Amino acid sequence: MFASLNPGHIGVKAGFPEGLALAETHGFAGFDAQLQPLHEAVTREGAATVRQRFVDHGLRPGCWNLPYMPYRVSAEEHQDWLRKLPPLLASAAAVGAHRAGMWILPGSNDRTYDDNFAFHVERFQPVAKLLADHGIRLGLEFVGPLTSLRRFAHPFIHSLSPTLELARAIGPNVGLLFDSWHWHCSGGDPADLKALTQDNLVHIHVNDAPAGLDREALIDNQRRLPLTTGVIDLAAFIRAVHATGYDGPVTAEPFDSELNALPPEDSLRRTATATRSAVALAG
Repeated sequence: MFASLNPGHIGVKAGFPEGLALAETHGFAGFDAQLQPLHEAVTREGAATVRQRFVDHGLRPGCWNLPYMPYRVSAEEHQDWLRKLPPLLASAAAVGAHRAGMWILPGSNDRTYDDNFAFHVERFQPVAKLLADHGIRLGLEFVGPLTSLRRFAHPFIHSLSPTLELARAIGPNVGLLFDSWHWHCSGGDPADLKALTQDNLVHIHVNDAPAGLDREALIDNQRRLPLTTGVIDLAAFIRAVHATGYDGPVTAEPFDSELNALPPEDSLRRTATATRSAVALAG
């Protein structure tokens, strides 16, 4: 496992080349370059040059988000994205960025659970096939807070086991983007961790939760940097991930307004220390 930086997760605005430099400066081992800027850099400079940029900064590619949410667009928009994706995916693959992620909403106001499950399979399967054509894996991230679930008329996937079920239904290159925050909010059951394997882990997010709140009251965009409060059993989480043989990126995603308000250098320094400390829990 290696600590990777996504500047957007901590409110730092940085383009592709600037982000690489920041990641190196603050001691990260990876950088979560997003798909469109990565594609633009490859188009402009060539894949070999972009690959060398990572090497020169001592970094590995992390994970990028799909550029759209397949379940939130019209059928026409979905088909348009399926036409636009291949050259972007070719650029990502050419520089070794073989991990993609997308979150799943925990409910729907229009579809029952079974209908929504079938809809997600229908929408994600063609995307997954395009990704597979380029050797890219997709990690699905469930959203665990009950405060998010309660916004919807019909509950949907909001814990580990059903997410893995959906991933298997979509395709063999689909697995889990596993976030310690969402695991905790969904119950934080250590027994859940036994379902993890190297094959079903695509990307790891590490966070902590605010102190003094019941789990049922946690709000998705009010988190903390890993190991800040000790509310989440991050040691159990990381050791279970490590035990699978997972060797990919680990990224903090705190969505912490106080952290975001700091000068960028301060938030980067704190995030780097917290993320590296989380990775070090693997032993």
